[in-house]
Amino acid sequence: MASEHRSADATDPLDDESELARAIEDNEAELAELLRLLAVTEELAADLTPELRETVRENREPIRDLRVAFEREETLVLFQRVGEEADTLVELLDVLAASKDLADDLVPELRVAVRENRAVVERLRAAVEREETLVLLERLGENADTLAELLDLLDATHDLAMDLTPELRDVARDNRNVIRDLRMAAAGFADAHAENDVDMYELGRNANNMVALVQTLGDPQVTDAVDATMGGLAADDPQPVGLFGLFRALFDADVRRGLGRLLAAARGLGSLEADAED
Repeated sequence: MASEHRSADATDPLDDESELARAIEDNEAELAELLRLLAVTEELAADLTPELRETVRENREPIRDLRVAFEREETLVLFQRVGEEADTLVELLDVLAASKDLADDLVPELRVAVRENRAVVERLRAAVEREETLVLLERLGENADTLAELLDLLDATHDLAMDLTPELRDVARDNRNVIRDLRMAAAGFADAHAENDVDMYELGRNANNMVALVQTLGDPQVTDAVDATMGGLAADDPQPVGLFGLFRALFDADVRRGLGRLLAAARGLGSLEADAED
């Protein structure tokens, strides 16, 4: 019973050999090609082995240095980062290739431009190397913020000027005669100032005095007095007055008030002349 059980479970060697032979027969062409490749590889290895041994012997030191370099942690980190940034590296290589093509196209033109503008470039280099230019560039760097604010102000001023230009043109066109008269008055003032030695401080004081005088003359009391005086002077056919008439007029209250004002004016003129003489 036991022998029958072993014979049932055991594999028949003849069956294995027949299966192997059948597999070899089915893959005969591939096996023949593989054997041919193995033979070629063996011949190639036999030819290359002496050369490889000689190469390894001659480059033993560089190979050891290369191995040490690859075994360093920095090299491993570098390869890791290169692998992580492979896409960026490919894009960078494409950009470098395009830049190289662009540079190859521009180099002849740049050479011609430099050759034609050599004198200009030399003068420009000399100007840039001057101490004044360096100081100017340094100050520009120190005042960059102020310069930026000034440029913004100029930009806003330009926009404002562009908005006001039509209005200013209309005003100038409407007031052309007035502007011409003012210009002639300014030219006359400048000529008079050049011909006469005028103290501008005294001119300012005199102008202020004139303004004060005009303001005083505009006082209603002064205008009324002037009107009354001018009315008396402009009277038609005044009656002649003799010595007795003048004496009788002194008893008139209006005449006495008028004489008081004349005396006050005379007293003021006298004090002014005394101050001028002092």
